[in-house]
Amino acid sequence: MASTYRPTQVFASFTTTPPMHKIKKTPEIDDNAKKVQTQREIQVSASGEAFLAPDRAKVTVTVSSTKENVSEAKNSVTRRLDYILQSLQTHGVKEGDIDVYKNIQRIDGLYEMKTEVTVLFVDFNKCQATCNFLVEKLDNTVNVSQPQLFHSHQRLEMLRRQACLTAVKNAKQKALEVARLLRQAVGKPLMVREEFSHEWEGPAANEVPQDNEIPVSFQQRIANSTITVSVKVFAAFELKPREKGKQPDSMLLEANA
Repeated sequence: MASTYRPTQVFASFTTTPPMHKIKKTPEIDDNAKKVQTQREIQVSASGEAFLAPDRAKVTVTVSSTKENVSEAKNSVTRRLDYILQSLQTHGVKEGDIDVYKNIQRIDGLYEMKTEVTVLFVDFNKCQATCNFLVEKLDNTVNVSQPQLFHSHQRLEMLRRQACLTAVKNAKQKALEVARLLRQAVGKPLMVREEFSHEWEGPAANEVPQDNEIPVSFQQRIANSTITVSVKVFAAFELKPREKGKQPDSMLLEANA
């Protein structure tokens, strides 16, 4: 079967101003018109991506006890709670990263005392070591949740800016390469506009999803919580004749790479 060529997109476009004889001259714009006549520009679009693994983990440790006597229920939970807080301190968890919530209620004439300890980790190795220690040392009245992985707000904002800057950098590089091919030079930027921004969590849409029946490793959970940001920008740069004997900016970039 014979194949046919189908262009998928315009790599770049050039614009010029109307000829001087079509511009209505006035005393106010006569001097500027001569400058406008020779102004040319190159327009390009480019994309940039950046990704970031989660940098925070939250673990909830739940302690519960059901007794006929409310004091016994409280004492049972308090002993385990003190041990948990001491263990967290031993593993280097700061007091400001720990929140404790207590609740007591009556169920079928019995008193149920439940306490939740929420712990914030910024070190995943410390998180795993602490969780493993608590599971090993405490009985089944204590439940240690799987770490909930997420991103801090500051890091997310930095990620979005990084993706945008990468797109702008790629647009500038594309303009330089086109100009060099045409033996021209790129001048000052005339306009930069963000046209599209998209972010998603986990693998890309075209990747094969993992079988839910297979246990997920901690590293896989990190990958599933990684956020990717994609940004597309449109940029226009001044297009100038290349000065004789001057090295193009694109060659300078390649030399410095």
